[in-house]
Amino acid sequence: MMRHYKVNKIDHTVFESMDEVPSKVDIKPNWRKAKVGDWVKADDGCIVQVLRRGDMIKDKGKNRVRSYIGTCTGTFVCLARNKMDTSKRRNIYSIGGELSAEERVTSRTTLSKSEVLFVQYLSSGLSAQHAYLKAFPTNNPYYANTKSASLIKTERIVKAMKRELEPIVKELGISPKYILDRIKAEADNGDKADVRLKALFKLSDILDLEDKSSTKVTQVTGALFQGFSEDQLEAVERPKEIENG
Repeated sequence: MMRHYKVNKIDHTVFESMDEVPSKVDIKPNWRKAKVGDWVKADDGCIVQVLRRGDMIKDKGKNRVRSYIGTCTGTFVCLARNKMDTSKRRNIYSIGGELSAEERVTSRTTLSKSEVLFVQYLSSGLSAQHAYLKAFPTNNPYYANTKSASLIKTERIVKAMKRELEPIVKELGISPKYILDRIKAEADNGDKADVRLKALFKLSDILDLEDKSSTKVTQVTGALFQGFSEDQLEAVERPKEIENG
């Protein structure tokens, strides 16, 4: 069955077999020599249209010029030893289909120097936007707001925040048992029915059947941390990197 992929808001078709191809479509025999607009048969047997063609220059070697073509599923170097298929790449504009710049930011596991500062500023009580403005080389509030919103959702930042908050949480006497006790108290003795119900739902989330209690407690801890008073924060030593800055 044919597939469809959108590129620059235009739908492009990948035909799974020759039977699906309209009779008016002329299929070129060699995709490596195809021009923009040509339909070619990929090495996986599917038929796809060439959307881009260009040359790139290698740093070394006798034959430094390498031609490539691009389709709605990926980009391929036109060498005899190379194969082309129609599996959809995450980044169709990159040779080999590696992650895009945005995906690299999301999937990376190690913190950059700016991200280390970002986490420290966050843990000191700054908003995500202000922490980003102080940690990264930008003075654009809108850009900082957008980027920080994405950054704080990444797994490496969540883990770093947890590590950064551990001494603060310990100093304030907050433990998983403390959090659960407080939620249970609200569920049992809350003044309003909706408050009691929300507390019950929270307990249900924490104690669900998939045994995600450690993750849930961390999330609750983070939520409570956002509510710490300035006096409580001042009672805990701030990171020296920030103080010296």
